[in-house]
Amino acid sequence: MEASLKKNILIGIASAAGLLLLTALGLYLYFILQFSVYKDDQYKFSIKYPSSWKVVIHPQANVAVLFLRPKDTALDPLQENFSVTVQAVPDDIYNLAAFSARIKVQMTAVFEKHINVVEDKPIHWGWREGNRWVIEAPQPDNLKMAYAWVLSGNQAYIMTFLGNINKYAGDALVVNEMIRSFQLQ
Repeated sequence: MEASLKKNILIGIASAAGLLLLTALGLYLYFILQFSVYKDDQYKFSIKYPSSWKVVIHPQANVAVLFLRPKDTALDPLQENFSVTVQAVPDDIYNLAAFSARIKVQMTAVFEKHINVVEDKPIHWGWREGNRWVIEAPQPDNLKMAYAWVLSGNQAYIMTFLGNINKYAGDALVVNEMIRSFQLQ
């Protein structure tokens, strides 16, 4: 093969790789720019959320904030949402593992045998350890829930996404970004 042909092929490959990289960077920046930051001075945390979602501040006791995703149609039976709840850690709980076990027992009791655990893993926010738990409850309402929690002193910060199983694939990137962006102050 001629040297000039090899050179042209290499230039073409490099150009295509550069174009792909720029496209990926552009899509990532577009995704990130779709978010706003919510800062809660009472509970001392911040979190990113999609700018198109409705923000309900302190809708009830211990719920710091609720983010409501716009419905796809007026006939949607469920409005996907993401909340941050702050609650006192019970005195008999001494570490994240014990707290995680208690939450899992409580959620399993609520849904009985109608849940499937999809994900259960530790996660990190800087130097803080937390847990992520994703479950599906196909019966009776076709729900998918993603939870993430972290302990800070005697407080537990619990993030909860509630949505439809069939729509979760479209919401997963947003849910992951919200959880990842959570910061204690």
